[in-house]
Amino acid sequence: MKELKDPMAQEQEEQKTNTPSEELGIEALPVTTYWSDVVRRFCKNKIAVLGLVMMAVIIILCAGAPLFTKYDPILDMDFVGMLQKPGQSAAHFLGTDDLGRDIWCRLLYGGRTSVITGLSVALISACIGVAIGLFSGYFGGIVETILMRFTDIMLSFPFLIVAIAIMAALGSSQRNIILALAIVGWPRFARLTRGQVLAIKNTEYVESAKVAGFRNMRIIFGHILPNCMGPIIIQATLAVGGAILSSASLTYLGLGADASAPDWGVMLSQGRNYLQLAPYLTTIPGIAISVTVLAMNWIGDGLRDAFDPKMRK
Repeated sequence: MKELKDPMAQEQEEQKTNTPSEELGIEALPVTTYWSDVVRRFCKNKIAVLGLVMMAVIIILCAGAPLFTKYDPILDMDFVGMLQKPGQSAAHFLGTDDLGRDIWCRLLYGGRTSVITGLSVALISACIGVAIGLFSGYFGGIVETILMRFTDIMLSFPFLIVAIAIMAALGSSQRNIILALAIVGWPRFARLTRGQVLAIKNTEYVESAKVAGFRNMRIIFGHILPNCMGPIIIQATLAVGGAILSSASLTYLGLGADASAPDWGVMLSQGRNYLQLAPYLTTIPGIAISVTVLAMNWIGDGLRDAFDPKMRK
């Protein structure tokens, strides 16, 4: 027999399952968070997604270099097949350099150095600049005056000239390139973060935290910093591409990694001696640098549009 239910119990069950919007015949809107909106807007930007895919492919190829080439970027030299053109040999489909080293192999291992340099510079610059921007913007007064005047002094010097001077003082190495580029890169993060803090520190939730007796460090890192992360992430993304390009420029001038090391800047520097005989020695690493920087810039532009409140729909 069919089980009979109490009408009151059945009505209560229907009230639990039916929301007010359903009773009024209104379709309930999906609940989304700020970060889910950012991801959704970013995914709608086809150019930004293309840049992300390009960067993912570059990282996979460089990180898994031993899986995609059988040669050593330094030790394996083919003195019989030096300066082979791309496509001339099946064993070296991108050709060989003046010492018979496989260009595809050196391109992959050189990408490791360039990408790591870009990420390291962006991370160090962000840590230094964000800390200075947070404290100067929040505390104001003499703290802001000292930190911001020092930042202005750093910004007044040409970027590349300061980097060359630091490299000349510290010596030529990949570690010193990262340090030099981080030293000249942090002021941009400091100015950006300070502007964000000045716009946020007088908001109601920050004032409520002060009234509640929260310590300054908790307010800075728990309430202000999370609301500054959007512009900081965008700047860091763009800084990666700029650091890769600047690193290649310094290495091209002879201020970077060792001449035998696999590095895109080193490949450009060595290839300039064969511009007429073997132009591919500079063209191939030049294209790799351009594609990587372009991909990072596309990602940065996509993030900028995704974080922009005016783009929210």
